[in-house]
Amino acid sequence: MSLHVPAIMISQSSKRRAILVVARGDCNRTDERSRGGRVRRLYLMRHGKAEAGMPPGGGDRERALVERGRRESRHMGAFCREQTLPPTLILCSPARRTLETAESFREGFGESLPQKVSDGIYMGSPGSLLYAIAEAGGSETGVLVIGHNPGLHALALALGQRGPGPAYTRLSTRFPTAALAIFETGIDDWSAFRAESARLVDFRMAKEFR
Repeated sequence: MSLHVPAIMISQSSKRRAILVVARGDCNRTDERSRGGRVRRLYLMRHGKAEAGMPPGGGDRERALVERGRRESRHMGAFCREQTLPPTLILCSPARRTLETAESFREGFGESLPQKVSDGIYMGSPGSLLYAIAEAGGSETGVLVIGHNPGLHALALALGQRGPGPAYTRLSTRFPTAALAIFETGIDDWSAFRAESARLVDFRMAKEFR
């Protein structure tokens, strides 16, 4: 049975802009955890595989998941349930394929998760995504962002430079549908999140769970 979670819309009308600071090659920088922040996790997941063409009478936002996309999203949900700091909030775009990915993810996760919907995540730039996370994350210990390429992949690359080499190498190659990048940061609140405080923990592709 499908789980229904009320969505909270986040306005993008504010003129404030998120600042994406990328620490290129500076692995000796002291991160937020050493300054007493609480460890939190950010999960960046691309939506599941969707219909290739536009639905009759609809546009890109109305593209639905195919069965493979639903199945792979459930697998990722089950995987995240076993994490030390699992997601406690889902943040996604208003596109049908991300909403359906969130629904299937929750089915695999095994319990309801609060969900917020942000217009800025739909085809958003890395800066827009970072802004949405800072605005909506609050004090959640685990935030799952379900979004779209190319912005999602670009943000993952910016955040992933401080992390395991093999994981970053795979991440830099491609970010396919239902792929998941996991990051840790040490902050008291997501409003304080900056790219240089993040560390790549893991990168998984859906094909690993088939």
